[in-house]
Parts: sequence; C-alpha cells; structure tokens
Amino acid sequence: MRTINDLYEKWNSISPYTGGFLLVSDEHPLSFHIGYLSDSQKCFIVLNTGKLEKISSSKAINVENILLSDNSYALRFTLNYPSLDEIFVKLCWDLMSASKDDPKPIEKIVAQYKKWLRLLQQIGNGLLPPHSQKGLIGELLYLADLIERHGEKKALGEWVGPEGADQDFNFEDGWAEVKTTIIAGTSVQVSSLQQFDRSDEGTLIVYFLDKTSSTGTTTISLNEAVELVSSKVTMQSNKDFLELKLAKCGYQSKNADEYSAYRFKLSERRQYCVSSGFPRLTKDNVPPAVIETQYRIDLPSIETFRKRED
Repeated sequence: MRTINDLYEKWNSISPYTGGFLLVSDEHPLSFHIGYLSDSQKCFIVLNTGKLEKISSSKAINVENILLSDNSYALRFTLNYPSLDEIFVKLCWDLMSASKDDPKPIEKIVAQYKKWLRLLQQIGNGLLPPHSQKGLIGELLYLADLIERHGEKKALGEWVGPEGADQDFNFEDGWAEVKTTIIAGTSVQVSSLQQFDRSDEGTLIVYFLDKTSSTGTTTISLNEAVELVSSKVTMQSNKDFLELKLAKCGYQSKNADEYSAYRFKLSERRQYCVSSGFPRLTKDNVPPAVIETQYRIDLPSIETFRKRED
C-alpha cells in the first residue's frame, strides 16, 4: 500500500458482518492485519509483539496486548466510536509508516500511538467545537503562507503543533506560535508555561476572527482553510503527511458539511517578535511550586514588539 486511500479501500473490501482479517503489511518487517471485531468496530492487529507493559486506551480506541491461541502475543487496536472512522484509519497508517524502517518497530509503534493519545483523550463526537475550528484555521492560514515561502515538504515538517510540541511551528532559526481572537479582542490566551519558554527568538502571530453567517470574500470556513493548504500540496507523500497532521488536530473530511455551517470573518493578522523583554511566564520566572498555569497577554501592551507585515 502506497497511500492512506489504499488502506481505506482495503478495509472497505472486508465485510463487517462475515468477519475475517486481511494482511496489509507485505513490505513491512511486522505483520499487520485489519478487520472488524463487530459489525461497527474496526480492528487493527499487530502480530508477534511479545508481552508488553500495559498501554493506555482512550474512550475512542481500546488497546490490548492479547494472548493468541498459539501462545504468541499481539497488539490489538479497536475503534469504539464509528464516528471517528477516518481518524482511526489514519492512525493505523501512521503506526505502519512510522515503524517501517525503525530498528525497533514495536517500540516505535507504542511511542507513536502515545503521541496520538492527547487527541484521543480529548476527542468528543468527532466534530471540532467552534473555538477549535477557529484555532486550526489560524494555523492553516499561516501554514499556507509558509508553503509559499519554504516549499510544501519543509513547511509541513515545520508544523509541529499536531505532534504535541509546545509551539505550533519550529524552524531552524526560531519558532512561531499562532493565536486567534475576536476582531475586537485585546488579549490572547497562553495555555502553558512552556509555550513561550524558549531562549531563541520567536514570533507570535495573531489572527482576528469573528463567527459570522455571511459568505463574503473576507470570510472563511475550516473546510476552505484545509482546501487552501491542500491546493498548495502536490506530492502524494506530502498529501498523506498533511492528512495525518489534520487527523491529529481532530479534523475529519467526512464532517465537511457540518464545518461549512461555521464561517469566520477575518479582519487582520498581526505579528509580534518574542525576544528579550517580551512579557511572558516561564518555569524560570515563577515560584518552583507553580508547575503549570494559563494566562493572557494584553496586546496593546506589546505594541513595541509588533512586526511590520511584509
């Protein structure tokens, strides 16, 4: 299988009612099988894993290290919520792809799955709430700009927020964090002590967006932001990479109709230089007893750090 779509088609060729599993790993050192545990539960199995330490499940996906009849162990991933079918298939693709050339593929699969846990533990019915849509729109608008400047492969690699990094984008010579606020907004939320805790210079990008019912040229939906980025990605390997990143953000294309109902009016974008003197909390400037916090930054107060847009 060369693409995520190949895995979809393979799974769709299996009847969820008659059962049976298909091998999907001809070119992989491990043996992967796909099928259904019940008529609505997709199931992904990794054979000959050996006995592993307990791996955390989530509400969405159950993970078990099961003992088979031949006394060998397998790792079984079972989808509990059919509404998350698209994310589950992409997760399975990611586990296979990430471990293919790794010298310790079992360990890599477990580590890669744990990267997905943050999303899986937070996920609801499969549809991102409006505030999450708004935040993802901001990241995608900036990503589209980066692709123009850095090229598709490099820009997609620089988008590290979906991987659980503390900042949204990481560059060879710095970093960037994207925030969104309402058009009349005067502050932005910082979600952790780590978000601005960098010694190298970075950039804070703020998009001003309001929910709207209009469809003017200055409005955008999450679908349109995804399409904007997708239109700039031409190589199939990069298309799959983008799909995985979007899945890790909780986006499923099958929810396109629902996302079209949420539109946002874009007013402006501002950029601020996060350098020496920029007001921020870090682990070094709060009492040792403070191990985590959230706070807001007043935008008028950081006007002197504002960059001129190109």
